[in-house]
Amino acid sequence: MGNASRAGEQVEDGVNRQFTIFADFNCPFSFALNERLHAMDLDARVDFRCIQQFPSASSDATDFDTLARLVGEVAELRRKLPSMPINLPVFRPNTAAAAELANAVSAVDPAQGSRLRRRIFRALWIDGEDISRPELLQSLLDDLDIEAPGKGARRALKCGDWQREWEESPEFGHGMPIVISDVGETLVGLPLESELDVFLESGSVVSERTPGGGPRPSERQRILLLDDGVDCLRMLIEQLPEVQIEVAADFPGLVAAAVNNGVPDLVLANMSLLGGVDNVDWWRDSSDSELDVALPVIFLSDDASTEAEVAAFDAGAADFLARPLHPKVLRARVNTHLRARRTQQQLKKIARIDALTSVSNRREFDLRLISEWGRGARSEHSLALLMIDVDLFKQYNDHYGHLRGDDCLVKVAQVLSGCLQRAGDLIARYGGEEFVVLLPGVELEGAMRVAEACRAAVFEARLVHDSSTVSPYVTVSVGVAAMQPIYEKSCTLLVEQADVALYQAKQDGRNCVRLFAADD
Repeated sequence: MGNASRAGEQVEDGVNRQFTIFADFNCPFSFALNERLHAMDLDARVDFRCIQQFPSASSDATDFDTLARLVGEVAELRRKLPSMPINLPVFRPNTAAAAELANAVSAVDPAQGSRLRRRIFRALWIDGEDISRPELLQSLLDDLDIEAPGKGARRALKCGDWQREWEESPEFGHGMPIVISDVGETLVGLPLESELDVFLESGSVVSERTPGGGPRPSERQRILLLDDGVDCLRMLIEQLPEVQIEVAADFPGLVAAAVNNGVPDLVLANMSLLGGVDNVDWWRDSSDSELDVALPVIFLSDDASTEAEVAAFDAGAADFLARPLHPKVLRARVNTHLRARRTQQQLKKIARIDALTSVSNRREFDLRLISEWGRGARSEHSLALLMIDVDLFKQYNDHYGHLRGDDCLVKVAQVLSGCLQRAGDLIARYGGEEFVVLLPGVELEGAMRVAEACRAAVFEARLVHDSSTVSPYVTVSVGVAAMQPIYEKSCTLLVEQADVALYQAKQDGRNCVRLFAADD
Protein backbone atom coordinates (compact mmCIF):
# COMPACT_ATOMS: atom_id res chain seq x y z
CA MET A 1 0.00 0.00 0.00
CA GLY A 2 1.05 3.56 -0.40
CA ASN A 3 0.78 4.67 -4.03
CA ALA A 4 0.61 8.27 -5.20
CA SER A 5 -0.47 9.94 -8.42
CA ARG A 6 0.10 13.54 -9.43
CA ALA A 7 -2.27 15.96 -11.12
CA GLY A 8 -1.08 19.36 -9.86
CA GLU A 9 1.90 21.64 -10.13
CA GLN A 10 5.09 21.65 -8.04
CA VAL A 11 4.25 22.61 -4.47
CA GLU A 12 5.45 25.85 -2.92
CA ASP A 13 7.51 25.89 0.25
CA GLY A 14 6.01 27.36 3.41
CA VAL A 15 2.36 26.86 2.34
CA ASN A 16 -0.10 25.36 4.80
CA ARG A 17 -1.48 22.47 2.80
CA GLN A 18 -5.12 21.37 2.89
CA PHE A 19 -6.23 17.75 2.51
CA THR A 20 -9.35 15.76 1.70
CA ILE A 21 -9.39 12.31 3.24
CA PHE A 22 -11.58 9.25 2.70
CA ALA A 23 -11.24 6.79 5.57
CA ASP A 24 -13.04 4.08 7.53
CA PHE A 25 -12.97 3.55 11.28
CA ASN A 26 -12.43 -0.20 10.95
CA CYS A 27 -9.34 0.22 8.79
CA PRO A 28 -6.07 0.19 10.82
CA PHE A 29 -4.31 2.28 8.16
CA SER A 30 -6.97 4.98 8.58
CA PHE A 31 -6.39 4.89 12.34
CA ALA A 32 -2.63 5.35 11.83
CA LEU A 33 -3.20 8.25 9.42
CA ASN A 34 -5.52 9.99 11.89
CA GLU A 35 -2.93 9.58 14.66
CA ARG A 36 -0.21 11.14 12.46
CA LEU A 37 -2.51 14.06 11.57
CA HIS A 38 -3.10 14.67 15.28
CA ALA A 39 0.60 14.37 16.15
CA MET A 40 1.51 16.86 13.39
CA ASP A 41 -1.29 19.26 14.47
CA LEU A 42 -2.96 19.06 11.06
CA ASP A 43 -6.54 18.30 12.19
CA ALA A 44 -7.79 21.78 11.28
CA ARG A 45 -6.52 21.46 7.71
CA VAL A 46 -8.38 18.27 6.86
CA ASP A 47 -11.76 17.62 5.26
CA PHE A 48 -12.21 14.13 6.76
CA ARG A 49 -14.87 12.02 5.06
CA CYS A 50 -15.79 8.88 6.98
CA ILE A 51 -17.06 6.14 4.68
CA GLN A 52 -17.37 2.34 4.82
CA GLN A 53 -14.80 0.06 3.23
CA PHE A 54 -16.73 -3.00 4.38
CA PRO A 55 -20.44 -2.07 4.55
CA SER A 56 -21.44 -5.65 5.37
CA ALA A 57 -19.00 -5.97 8.27
CA SER A 58 -20.44 -7.08 11.60
CA SER A 59 -18.81 -7.65 14.96
CA ASP A 60 -21.21 -10.56 15.48
CA ALA A 61 -20.11 -12.42 12.33
CA THR A 62 -16.32 -12.45 12.06
CA ASP A 63 -15.21 -15.50 10.08
CA PHE A 64 -11.66 -16.79 9.60
CA ASP A 65 -11.03 -14.94 6.32
CA THR A 66 -12.18 -11.61 7.80
CA LEU A 67 -10.05 -12.05 10.90
CA ALA A 68 -7.03 -13.25 8.89
CA ARG A 69 -7.25 -10.15 6.68
CA LEU A 70 -7.47 -7.95 9.75
CA VAL A 71 -4.41 -9.67 11.24
CA GLY A 72 -2.52 -9.10 7.98
CA GLU A 73 -3.39 -5.40 7.89
CA VAL A 74 -2.21 -4.82 11.45
CA ALA A 75 1.00 -6.75 10.72
CA GLU A 76 1.65 -4.55 7.68
CA LEU A 77 0.99 -1.40 9.71
CA ARG A 78 3.44 -2.50 12.40
CA ARG A 79 6.11 -3.14 9.77
CA LYS A 80 5.64 0.32 8.25
CA LEU A 81 5.07 2.29 11.46
CA PRO A 82 6.65 0.25 14.26
CA SER A 83 6.32 3.11 16.71
CA MET A 84 2.53 3.32 16.24
CA PRO A 85 0.69 1.83 19.25
CA ILE A 86 -2.15 -0.40 18.08
CA ASN A 87 -3.96 -3.44 19.43
CA LEU A 88 -5.58 -6.15 17.35
CA PRO A 89 -9.34 -6.52 17.89
CA VAL A 90 -10.97 -9.93 17.38
CA PHE A 91 -13.74 -8.52 15.15
CA ARG A 92 -14.31 -5.98 12.38
CA PRO A 93 -17.36 -3.91 13.37
CA ASN A 94 -19.87 -2.22 11.14
CA THR A 95 -19.06 1.49 11.05
CA ALA A 96 -22.20 2.99 9.48
CA ALA A 97 -23.44 4.63 12.69
CA ALA A 98 -19.98 5.82 13.75
CA ALA A 99 -19.27 7.32 10.33
CA GLU A 100 -22.59 9.14 10.18
CA LEU A 101 -22.14 10.51 13.70
CA ALA A 102 -18.55 11.70 13.11
CA ASN A 103 -19.49 13.33 9.80
CA ALA A 104 -22.50 15.09 11.36
CA VAL A 105 -20.52 16.46 14.31
CA SER A 106 -17.74 17.63 11.98
CA ALA A 107 -20.27 19.47 9.80
CA VAL A 108 -21.49 21.44 12.83
CA ASP A 109 -18.12 21.96 14.56
CA PRO A 110 -14.94 20.65 12.82
CA ALA A 111 -12.87 20.88 16.02
CA GLN A 112 -15.35 18.77 17.97
CA GLY A 113 -15.59 16.41 15.01
CA SER A 114 -11.82 15.90 15.10
CA ARG A 115 -11.90 15.10 18.84
CA LEU A 116 -14.77 12.65 18.43
CA ARG A 117 -13.18 10.98 15.42
CA ARG A 118 -9.97 10.30 17.34
CA ARG A 119 -11.89 8.90 20.31
CA ILE A 120 -13.84 6.52 18.04
CA PHE A 121 -10.66 5.33 16.34
CA ARG A 122 -8.91 4.75 19.65
CA ALA A 123 -11.95 3.03 21.17
CA LEU A 124 -11.54 0.30 18.54
CA TRP A 125 -7.78 0.16 17.91
CA ILE A 126 -6.50 0.83 21.43
CA ASP A 127 -9.32 -0.26 23.76
CA GLY A 128 -10.80 -3.04 21.60
CA GLU A 129 -14.35 -1.70 21.98
CA ASP A 130 -17.19 -2.46 19.57
CA ILE A 131 -17.83 0.92 17.95
CA SER A 132 -21.01 -0.34 16.25
CA ARG A 133 -22.79 -0.21 19.63
CA PRO A 134 -25.00 2.92 19.94
CA GLU A 135 -24.46 3.07 23.71
CA LEU A 136 -20.67 3.25 23.22
CA LEU A 137 -21.00 6.12 20.74
CA GLN A 138 -23.30 7.95 23.15
CA SER A 139 -20.80 7.49 25.98
CA LEU A 140 -18.07 9.03 23.82
CA LEU A 141 -20.30 12.03 23.12
CA ASP A 142 -20.99 12.39 26.84
CA ASP A 143 -17.30 12.16 27.75
CA LEU A 144 -16.46 14.91 25.25
CA ASP A 145 -19.51 17.00 26.21
CA ILE A 146 -20.73 17.00 22.61
CA GLU A 147 -24.43 17.20 21.79
CA ALA A 148 -25.58 14.68 19.20
CA PRO A 149 -26.66 16.45 15.97
CA GLY A 150 -30.34 16.31 15.12
CA LYS A 151 -31.88 14.35 12.27
CA GLY A 152 -31.98 17.46 10.08
CA ALA A 153 -28.21 17.90 10.31
CA ARG A 154 -27.68 14.24 9.46
CA ARG A 155 -30.00 14.40 6.42
CA ALA A 156 -27.94 17.29 5.05
CA LEU A 157 -24.78 15.19 4.94
CA LYS A 158 -23.24 14.00 1.67
CA CYS A 159 -22.20 10.60 3.02
CA GLY A 160 -23.83 8.76 0.13
CA ASP A 161 -22.04 10.95 -2.44
CA TRP A 162 -18.70 10.40 -0.69
CA GLN A 163 -19.28 6.64 -0.56
CA ARG A 164 -20.08 6.50 -4.29
CA GLU A 165 -17.08 8.67 -5.15
CA TRP A 166 -14.78 6.32 -3.29
CA GLU A 167 -16.38 3.18 -4.73
CA GLU A 168 -16.46 4.39 -8.34
CA SER A 169 -13.11 6.19 -8.64
CA PRO A 170 -10.63 4.13 -10.71
CA GLU A 171 -7.81 6.19 -9.17
CA PHE A 172 -8.75 5.08 -5.66
CA GLY A 173 -9.02 1.40 -6.57
CA HIS A 174 -10.93 0.71 -3.34
CA GLY A 175 -7.76 1.53 -1.41
CA MET A 176 -7.88 2.89 2.12
CA PRO A 177 -7.22 5.53 3.26
CA ILE A 178 -7.27 8.10 0.45
CA VAL A 179 -5.46 11.42 0.96
CA ILE A 180 -5.87 14.18 -1.64
CA SER A 181 -3.76 17.31 -1.29
CA ASP A 182 -4.78 20.76 -2.51
CA VAL A 183 -2.15 20.54 -5.28
CA GLY A 184 -3.91 17.56 -6.82
CA GLU A 185 -1.82 14.65 -5.58
CA THR A 186 -3.55 11.53 -4.34
CA LEU A 187 -2.02 9.11 -1.86
CA VAL A 188 -3.65 5.69 -1.81
CA GLY A 189 -2.98 3.47 1.18
CA LEU A 190 -0.39 3.86 3.91
CA PRO A 191 3.28 4.44 2.97
CA LEU A 192 6.26 4.32 5.32
CA GLU A 193 6.06 6.82 8.18
CA SER A 194 8.80 9.06 6.77
CA GLU A 195 7.11 9.17 3.35
CA LEU A 196 3.73 9.92 4.93
CA ASP A 197 5.20 12.80 6.93
CA VAL A 198 6.75 14.30 3.78
CA PHE A 199 3.41 14.12 1.97
CA LEU A 200 1.50 15.69 4.86
CA GLU A 201 4.05 18.49 5.19
CA SER A 202 4.38 19.30 1.49
CA GLY A 203 1.23 17.93 -0.13
CA SER A 204 3.43 16.10 -2.61
CA VAL A 205 5.59 13.05 -3.04
CA VAL A 206 7.94 15.39 -4.94
CA SER A 207 9.68 17.35 -2.20
CA GLU A 208 13.06 18.82 -1.39
CA ARG A 209 12.93 16.99 1.90
CA THR A 210 14.34 13.46 1.60
CA PRO A 211 12.50 10.78 3.54
CA GLY A 212 14.53 8.94 6.15
CA GLY A 213 15.43 5.29 5.96
CA GLY A 214 13.16 2.30 6.25
CA PRO A 215 11.15 1.52 9.33
CA ARG A 216 12.91 0.40 12.48
CA PRO A 217 12.53 -3.30 13.12
CA SER A 218 9.72 -4.03 15.56
CA GLU A 219 10.69 -5.53 18.93
CA ARG A 220 7.54 -7.67 18.95
CA GLN A 221 8.11 -11.36 18.55
CA ARG A 222 6.31 -12.84 15.54
CA ILE A 223 4.17 -15.94 15.21
CA LEU A 224 3.33 -17.32 11.77
CA LEU A 225 0.11 -19.35 11.77
CA LEU A 226 -0.91 -21.89 9.14
CA ASP A 227 -4.49 -22.78 10.01
CA ASP A 228 -8.07 -22.30 8.82
CA GLY A 229 -9.90 -22.25 12.16
CA VAL A 230 -11.17 -18.95 13.50
CA ASP A 231 -11.18 -20.22 17.11
CA CYS A 232 -7.41 -20.77 17.22
CA LEU A 233 -6.70 -17.41 15.59
CA ARG A 234 -9.04 -15.56 17.96
CA MET A 235 -7.49 -17.37 20.92
CA LEU A 236 -3.98 -16.33 19.90
CA ILE A 237 -5.04 -12.70 19.53
CA GLU A 238 -6.77 -12.66 22.91
CA GLN A 239 -4.09 -14.58 24.84
CA LEU A 240 -0.98 -12.98 23.28
CA PRO A 241 -1.71 -9.29 22.63
CA GLU A 242 2.00 -8.42 22.88
CA VAL A 243 2.94 -10.76 20.00
CA GLN A 244 2.72 -10.03 16.28
CA ILE A 245 0.56 -12.68 14.62
CA GLU A 246 0.59 -13.33 10.88
CA VAL A 247 -1.50 -15.81 8.92
CA ALA A 248 -0.67 -18.00 5.93
CA ALA A 249 -3.39 -19.64 3.86
CA ASP A 250 -1.32 -22.59 2.66
CA PHE A 251 2.16 -24.08 2.81
CA PRO A 252 3.64 -22.02 -0.09
CA GLY A 253 2.24 -18.90 1.61
CA LEU A 254 3.90 -19.96 4.87
CA VAL A 255 7.34 -20.13 3.27
CA ALA A 256 6.73 -16.95 1.23
CA ALA A 257 5.79 -15.01 4.38
CA ALA A 258 9.05 -16.05 6.04
CA VAL A 259 11.08 -15.13 2.95
CA ASN A 260 9.38 -11.77 2.33
CA ASN A 261 8.80 -10.55 5.90
CA GLY A 262 11.66 -12.24 7.72
CA VAL A 263 11.81 -15.50 9.60
CA PRO A 264 9.28 -15.50 12.47
CA ASP A 265 10.06 -16.52 16.04
CA LEU A 266 7.59 -19.39 16.08
CA VAL A 267 5.40 -21.30 13.62
CA LEU A 268 2.06 -22.92 14.45
CA ALA A 269 1.10 -25.25 11.63
CA ASN A 270 -2.04 -27.30 11.10
CA MET A 271 -0.68 -30.70 10.08
CA SER A 272 -3.54 -31.23 7.63
CA LEU A 273 -2.60 -28.08 5.67
CA LEU A 274 1.08 -28.91 5.09
CA GLY A 275 0.31 -30.42 1.71
CA GLY A 276 2.21 -33.66 2.11
CA VAL A 277 5.24 -32.11 3.82
CA ASP A 278 5.94 -34.45 6.71
CA ASN A 279 8.86 -32.81 8.54
CA VAL A 280 10.15 -29.40 9.51
CA ASP A 281 13.01 -29.62 7.01
CA TRP A 282 10.78 -27.52 4.75
CA TRP A 283 12.81 -24.49 5.95
CA ARG A 284 16.06 -26.10 4.83
CA ASP A 285 14.53 -27.61 1.70
CA SER A 286 12.80 -24.43 0.56
CA SER A 287 14.04 -22.32 -2.32
CA ASP A 288 15.70 -19.81 0.02
CA SER A 289 18.64 -21.16 2.01
CA GLU A 290 18.53 -18.23 4.44
CA LEU A 291 15.58 -19.57 6.43
CA ASP A 292 16.49 -20.44 10.01
CA VAL A 293 16.55 -24.21 10.46
CA ALA A 294 16.45 -23.76 14.27
CA LEU A 295 13.01 -22.17 14.07
CA PRO A 296 10.60 -23.87 16.54
CA VAL A 297 7.43 -25.32 15.01
CA ILE A 298 4.32 -26.34 16.93
CA PHE A 299 2.08 -28.81 15.11
CA LEU A 300 -1.68 -28.40 15.53
CA SER A 301 -3.91 -31.43 15.00
CA ASP A 302 -7.51 -32.57 15.31
CA ASP A 303 -6.14 -35.98 16.23
CA ALA A 304 -5.36 -36.20 19.95
CA SER A 305 -4.00 -39.75 19.79
CA THR A 306 -0.58 -40.76 21.06
CA GLU A 307 0.33 -41.89 17.54
CA ALA A 308 -0.34 -38.42 16.12
CA GLU A 309 1.75 -36.77 18.84
CA VAL A 310 4.67 -39.17 18.30
CA ALA A 311 4.46 -38.60 14.53
CA ALA A 312 4.69 -34.83 15.09
CA PHE A 313 7.82 -35.11 17.22
CA ASP A 314 9.35 -37.61 14.77
CA ALA A 315 8.83 -34.97 12.08
CA GLY A 316 10.89 -32.49 14.08
CA ALA A 317 8.15 -30.49 15.82
CA ALA A 318 9.14 -28.54 18.92
CA ASP A 319 5.70 -29.14 20.41
CA PHE A 320 2.29 -30.64 19.69
CA LEU A 321 -1.18 -29.30 20.48
CA ALA A 322 -4.40 -31.20 19.88
CA ARG A 323 -7.83 -29.61 19.57
CA PRO A 324 -9.84 -28.49 21.37
CA LEU A 325 -7.27 -25.95 22.51
CA HIS A 326 -7.35 -24.51 26.02
CA PRO A 327 -6.53 -20.77 26.11
CA LYS A 328 -4.21 -20.89 29.13
CA VAL A 329 -2.38 -23.99 27.89
CA LEU A 330 -1.92 -22.41 24.47
CA ARG A 331 -0.52 -19.25 26.04
CA ALA A 332 1.84 -21.17 28.34
CA ARG A 333 3.20 -23.40 25.57
CA VAL A 334 3.69 -20.54 23.13
CA ASN A 335 5.35 -18.29 25.71
CA THR A 336 7.77 -21.06 26.65
CA HIS A 337 8.99 -21.36 23.07
CA LEU A 338 9.10 -17.59 22.57
CA ARG A 339 11.25 -17.11 25.67
CA ALA A 340 13.65 -19.82 24.52
CA ARG A 341 13.77 -18.27 21.07
CA ARG A 342 14.63 -14.81 22.45
CA THR A 343 17.43 -16.26 24.60
CA GLN A 344 18.80 -18.13 21.59
CA GLN A 345 18.76 -14.98 19.46
CA GLN A 346 20.46 -12.91 22.15
CA LEU A 347 23.31 -15.43 22.41
CA LYS A 348 23.56 -15.55 18.64
CA LYS A 349 23.75 -11.76 18.49
CA ILE A 350 26.52 -11.64 21.06
CA ALA A 351 28.55 -14.09 18.98
CA ARG A 352 28.23 -11.88 15.89
CA ILE A 353 28.90 -8.42 17.35
CA ASP A 354 32.29 -6.73 17.71
CA ALA A 355 32.81 -6.23 21.44
CA LEU A 356 34.47 -2.81 21.08
CA THR A 357 32.42 -1.00 18.43
CA SER A 358 29.08 -2.84 18.70
CA VAL A 359 28.86 -3.26 14.93
CA SER A 360 29.01 -6.70 13.31
CA ASN A 361 32.26 -8.62 13.62
CA ARG A 362 34.43 -10.28 10.99
CA ARG A 363 32.68 -13.64 11.41
CA GLU A 364 29.28 -12.11 10.75
CA PHE A 365 30.64 -10.29 7.69
CA ASP A 366 32.08 -13.50 6.27
CA LEU A 367 28.76 -15.28 6.73
CA ARG A 368 26.73 -12.45 5.23
CA LEU A 369 29.10 -12.09 2.28
CA ILE A 370 28.64 -15.76 1.39
CA SER A 371 24.88 -15.45 1.89
CA GLU A 372 24.47 -12.29 -0.18
CA TRP A 373 26.74 -13.65 -2.91
CA GLY A 374 24.44 -16.63 -3.30
CA ARG A 375 21.34 -14.45 -3.16
CA GLY A 376 22.75 -12.09 -5.79
CA ALA A 377 23.62 -15.01 -8.07
CA ARG A 378 20.04 -16.29 -7.82
CA SER A 379 18.36 -12.92 -8.28
CA GLU A 380 20.95 -11.51 -10.73
CA HIS A 381 21.27 -8.36 -8.60
CA SER A 382 24.49 -6.47 -7.99
CA LEU A 383 26.44 -6.69 -4.73
CA ALA A 384 28.63 -3.79 -3.59
CA LEU A 385 31.35 -3.61 -0.94
CA LEU A 386 33.08 -0.66 0.71
CA MET A 387 36.38 -1.22 2.46
CA ILE A 388 37.11 1.63 4.86
CA ASP A 389 40.38 2.39 6.64
CA VAL A 390 40.92 5.03 9.33
CA ASP A 391 43.82 7.12 8.01
CA LEU A 392 47.08 7.12 9.98
CA PHE A 393 45.50 5.35 12.93
CA LYS A 394 48.85 4.08 14.23
CA GLN A 395 49.98 7.68 14.66
CA TYR A 396 46.69 8.38 16.48
CA ASN A 397 47.38 5.53 18.93
CA ASP A 398 50.99 6.62 19.40
CA HIS A 399 49.96 10.21 20.09
CA TYR A 400 46.84 9.73 22.25
CA GLY A 401 47.25 6.20 23.64
CA HIS A 402 45.29 3.02 22.98
CA LEU A 403 42.32 3.87 25.20
CA ARG A 404 41.69 7.04 23.20
CA GLY A 405 42.26 5.00 20.07
CA ASP A 406 39.52 2.59 21.09
CA ASP A 407 37.18 5.50 21.76
CA CYS A 408 37.98 6.87 18.30
CA LEU A 409 37.05 3.57 16.64
CA VAL A 410 33.75 3.47 18.54
CA LYS A 411 32.87 6.97 17.32
CA VAL A 412 33.87 6.21 13.74
CA ALA A 413 31.71 3.05 13.81
CA GLN A 414 28.75 5.10 15.05
CA VAL A 415 29.22 7.68 12.32
CA LEU A 416 29.47 5.04 9.60
CA SER A 417 26.41 3.21 10.91
CA GLY A 418 24.42 6.43 10.63
CA CYS A 419 25.18 6.59 6.91
CA LEU A 420 23.33 3.35 6.15
CA GLN A 421 19.63 3.75 5.40
CA ARG A 422 18.43 0.23 4.58
CA ALA A 423 17.76 -2.63 6.96
CA GLY A 424 19.63 -5.08 4.71
CA ASP A 425 22.89 -3.11 4.64
CA LEU A 426 25.71 -4.38 6.87
CA ILE A 427 28.60 -2.59 8.54
CA ALA A 428 31.27 -4.70 10.22
CA ARG A 429 34.66 -4.24 11.80
CA TYR A 430 37.01 -6.11 9.47
CA GLY A 431 40.05 -5.90 11.71
CA GLY A 432 42.03 -3.25 13.55
CA GLU A 433 41.04 0.12 12.12
CA GLU A 434 39.35 -1.32 9.02
CA PHE A 435 35.60 -1.47 8.48
CA VAL A 436 33.55 -2.99 5.66
CA VAL A 437 30.08 -2.09 4.39
CA LEU A 438 28.08 -4.64 2.40
CA LEU A 439 25.35 -3.25 0.13
CA PRO A 440 23.11 -5.93 -1.42
CA GLY A 441 21.35 -4.97 -4.65
CA VAL A 442 23.39 -1.78 -5.11
CA GLU A 443 25.18 -0.87 -8.36
CA LEU A 444 28.56 0.86 -8.47
CA GLU A 445 27.09 4.36 -8.82
CA GLY A 446 24.95 3.95 -5.70
CA ALA A 447 27.86 2.44 -3.79
CA MET A 448 30.01 5.45 -4.64
CA ARG A 449 27.36 7.77 -3.20
CA VAL A 450 27.26 5.80 0.04
CA ALA A 451 31.06 5.73 0.19
CA GLU A 452 31.33 9.49 -0.25
CA ALA A 453 28.64 10.00 2.40
CA CYS A 454 30.68 7.84 4.80
CA ARG A 455 33.91 9.71 4.09
CA ALA A 456 32.25 13.12 4.47
CA ALA A 457 30.42 12.12 7.66
CA VAL A 458 33.63 11.01 9.39
CA PHE A 459 35.40 14.23 8.40
CA GLU A 460 32.46 16.37 9.53
CA ALA A 461 32.45 14.60 12.91
CA ARG A 462 35.57 16.70 13.68
CA LEU A 463 37.41 14.06 15.72
CA VAL A 464 40.70 15.79 16.42
CA HIS A 465 43.85 14.06 15.04
CA ASP A 466 46.82 16.33 15.75
CA SER A 467 49.38 13.84 14.47
CA SER A 468 47.75 13.40 11.04
CA THR A 469 49.48 14.75 7.94
CA VAL A 470 46.20 14.54 6.01
CA SER A 471 43.89 16.71 8.10
CA PRO A 472 43.62 18.09 11.64
CA TYR A 473 40.71 15.68 12.04
CA VAL A 474 40.23 11.94 11.73
CA THR A 475 39.61 10.90 8.12
CA VAL A 476 38.97 7.66 6.26
CA SER A 477 39.96 6.25 2.90
CA VAL A 478 37.38 4.15 1.06
CA GLY A 479 37.72 1.50 -1.62
CA VAL A 480 34.60 0.57 -3.58
CA ALA A 481 33.81 -2.50 -5.68
CA ALA A 482 30.57 -3.84 -7.11
CA MET A 483 29.74 -6.78 -9.33
CA GLN A 484 27.08 -9.23 -10.37
CA PRO A 485 27.71 -12.39 -8.30
CA ILE A 486 27.94 -15.64 -10.24
CA TYR A 487 28.18 -19.15 -8.90
CA GLU A 488 31.39 -19.88 -10.83
CA LYS A 489 33.40 -17.26 -8.91
CA SER A 490 34.28 -16.90 -5.25
CA CYS A 491 32.87 -14.07 -3.16
CA THR A 492 36.43 -13.28 -2.07
CA LEU A 493 36.89 -11.67 -5.48
CA LEU A 494 34.73 -8.76 -4.35
CA VAL A 495 36.87 -8.30 -1.23
CA GLU A 496 40.05 -8.35 -3.31
CA GLN A 497 38.70 -5.70 -5.66
CA ALA A 498 37.62 -3.41 -2.81
CA ASP A 499 41.02 -3.88 -1.19
CA VAL A 500 42.76 -2.84 -4.44
CA ALA A 501 40.56 0.27 -4.59
CA LEU A 502 41.35 1.08 -0.95
CA TYR A 503 45.08 0.83 -1.67
CA GLN A 504 44.59 3.29 -4.54
CA ALA A 505 42.77 5.72 -2.23
CA LYS A 506 45.74 5.64 0.16
CA GLN A 507 48.17 6.16 -2.70
CA ASP A 508 46.18 9.18 -3.84
CA GLY A 509 46.64 11.01 -0.54
CA ARG A 510 43.98 9.41 1.71
CA ASN A 511 40.65 11.01 2.78
CA CYS A 512 39.15 10.05 -0.57
CA VAL A 513 37.04 7.42 -2.33
CA ARG A 514 38.31 5.25 -5.15
CA LEU A 515 36.53 2.54 -7.12
CA PHE A 516 37.96 -0.63 -8.54
CA ALA A 517 38.72 -0.52 -12.23
CA ALA A 518 39.51 -3.63 -14.26
CA ASP A 519 42.92 -2.27 -15.22
CA ASP A 520 43.94 -1.58 -11.56
